[in-house]
Amino acid sequence: MFPDIFSASASSSFQNLIEFSNGKKRPETIGNIPVYGGNGVLAYTNQSNAENCVIIGRVGAYCGNTFLCPEKCWTSDNAIQAKSKNEDSPLFIYYLLRNASLPSRHIGTGQPLMTQAILNAIPVNEPSTQEIRSFINICTPLHETIFANEKQNISLALLRDTLLPKLMSGELDVSDIDL
Repeated sequence: MFPDIFSASASSSFQNLIEFSNGKKRPETIGNIPVYGGNGVLAYTNQSNAENCVIIGRVGAYCGNTFLCPEKCWTSDNAIQAKSKNEDSPLFIYYLLRNASLPSRHIGTGQPLMTQAILNAIPVNEPSTQEIRSFINICTPLHETIFANEKQNISLALLRDTLLPKLMSGELDVSDIDL
């Protein structure tokens, strides 16, 4: 859809499209709001410091990894939040960042590091508002299905983890169930 978005003759940079901010130390509380680190969800809390954004791994081996977070979340100090300056939906920004080869743009070798300065300077050809909206209109229904499936997978895994020990210990008897 955007074949030349990262061409050598780019007319803009991420700085014009995306607002970046570093995450904060994760809270000690436990809840159902995901806490994102450099490699995705690392815990759950009852507080949020972001919503409807993209999370980028900031430090370590997973530096530059990107995660789409359409709901409330906590971005830890090992990650960077990215929000569109022009659109409410994070979908376009998510795919833009994923296609920018972020893991290869870090500094440092022993402890790779991604900074807001690196991200802001990445050149890009800025698509029109209409092109971005068309992209979002195509992707939104697909991602709604993906997120619904991911939530169902989490619920099913929790159910499995609750029932399996009871089944194995004999606390739960399924011998009378007719399959």
